[in-house]
Amino acid sequence: MKKLLYLLTLLFPLSIAAQQTNCPCEQVLSQLIKKVETEYPGFSAKTKEAFLYNGFKENLTKQAKQTDSLGCQKLLKQYTDFFKDPHLWVGANGAPFSNSITGSVESVNIDIQDFQKQVNKTKDSLEGIWSTDGYRIGVKKLGKGEYDGFIIEAESTQWKPKEIKFKLFSNGTFEYALRDKSLKTGNYIFYKEGVLFLNEVSVALVKQSPEPANKEAVASRLNELEGFYFKKLTAKTAVLKLPSFEYQYLKQITQLIDDNKAGLENSENLIIDLRGNPGGTTDAYQKLLPYIMGKSIRNTGAEFLATQTYINNLEAYKKTLDKNTPTTNTDKNIATLKANLGQFVNFNNTGLPIYIENVEVAPKSPKHIVILANKGSGSSAEYFLFVAKQSKKVKILGIPSYGALDYGNAYLVDFGCPGYQVFMPTYRALRLPDYPIDNIGIQPDVYMDKSVKDWVAFAVKYLEEE
Repeated sequence: MKKLLYLLTLLFPLSIAAQQTNCPCEQVLSQLIKKVETEYPGFSAKTKEAFLYNGFKENLTKQAKQTDSLGCQKLLKQYTDFFKDPHLWVGANGAPFSNSITGSVESVNIDIQDFQKQVNKTKDSLEGIWSTDGYRIGVKKLGKGEYDGFIIEAESTQWKPKEIKFKLFSNGTFEYALRDKSLKTGNYIFYKEGVLFLNEVSVALVKQSPEPANKEAVASRLNELEGFYFKKLTAKTAVLKLPSFEYQYLKQITQLIDDNKAGLENSENLIIDLRGNPGGTTDAYQKLLPYIMGKSIRNTGAEFLATQTYINNLEAYKKTLDKNTPTTNTDKNIATLKANLGQFVNFNNTGLPIYIENVEVAPKSPKHIVILANKGSGSSAEYFLFVAKQSKKVKILGIPSYGALDYGNAYLVDFGCPGYQVFMPTYRALRLPDYPIDNIGIQPDVYMDKSVKDWVAFAVKYLEEE
């Protein structure tokens, strides 16, 4: 399952700079500034130091008068980065500008053709040729327990043969270069089926040579690492893996929970694995709430900034709905926005920063629940964590989540020059400024340090140990 999900697109580079329009950089920057200043719901909260913001803006405007295309990308990205909002970024032709446009990595001094011939003689289980989405990678042993993973072939023009994509170290950790060549670290696991999994970046590589892996065994292992599934681990404990809450998986998640109703009801312990889940829609986890929550949930409210852009987006959304789908709420929201252009509106009409959601608790459910979360767990997956923390029988194990929940419901919109877009939220959470989550994340109850290689095994022991 290829995880090119919207949270992770923040890490991806733009490889199509040549396709941008003839708008001069000064004009593009000016139009971006106008769009953000009038439509970004976090603008007033994040520019309280007006002198600092205005000085920053004036400096960028001066630079924009004398910069080339790549330099303009940097200036535009500097502007949106000022707000430190994971749901706010600028790009062109549907892709965000890179975090590291001029990033670079080391290269190996090796003859690739000779390596491919000689590697067939190796008896080392990690050394060889591996494949993953968009890459064919050679792994060469350097010393005791250390390896370089270098590019043999890459779909992305950002990567050239011999450049080092990752390093594996003797203590079981890795250093991995993202598409923009910025580095991430974490733990790796090698599976006997011929699968190498880099946990913190959710990258699975499959062995191609020597001794290509068994296809059926690999498919089973990849599904376990990246797929949706429910599985009994011991007599007491089961695991539910949910790698995404995106809209396209709604039916799959609903079917998975329905098909395993008996398993959920009769498991004393449940592990919900949300590692790498970038969010999507809160509808995705509604069927789980009766098994993990008490009788009510205190939800934090949100208020939306009424703009013509948001109205246009809602009206476009209406046109995509099936004729039999009710649009009463959407119509009501559009009318509210039209009546309050330029103002913040709360669609719940309570005037309160919270609202209570009643839960019909399942007659039978797990007694103890562990949720696994990491830096890849973001947006609506984080809201699930926020809600689940209210349950007395839930513990979160892992590391702080992504941190993208203060401003949300983001859309990709044009702002004047053809080809350029800004990805921008439409609401702000009413728990602000008391309880910020952006760039902080939801904190775990039990921190999983890097010495823990197998989080699921750790969770089973945590749940079952007397």
